[in-house]
Amino acid sequence: MPAYSDGSAPFGSQIVTIGVTAYVAEKIAYTEPSTVVEQRDEDGDPSRQVVVAGFGSGTADLQFATTLTVVPAVGATFTLTRNGGATAATIGVIVTEVGEAYGQLEIKKCSVNFRRRYN
Repeated sequence: MPAYSDGSAPFGSQIVTIGVTAYVAEKIAYTEPSTVVEQRDEDGDPSRQVVVAGFGSGTADLQFATTLTVVPAVGATFTLTRNGGATAATIGVIVTEVGEAYGQLEIKKCSVNFRRRYN
């Protein structure tokens, strides 16, 4: 908790629950790419385009809650909150890759890559 906040400065992260384990998620990065299909006229000038949504994916570092906390399994799912505040929306995601890093004088954590669930 901050010592003072006037309420106008967004900060912090979120807790995600994978299975029965809650992790503090750090450095969440989520991207929804797209593919652009372009058409040009006989002179090579742009004439029209179509933007097709791609598959959302991202990364995060997860803090371990206790010494018994384990790395989540590939294929595990969790819910991520996007666009904080009044426009908050949740999306389901699937863990696609996990990694571990250990640092002296640091909280134990792991990195995860994930993709958005569409079904």
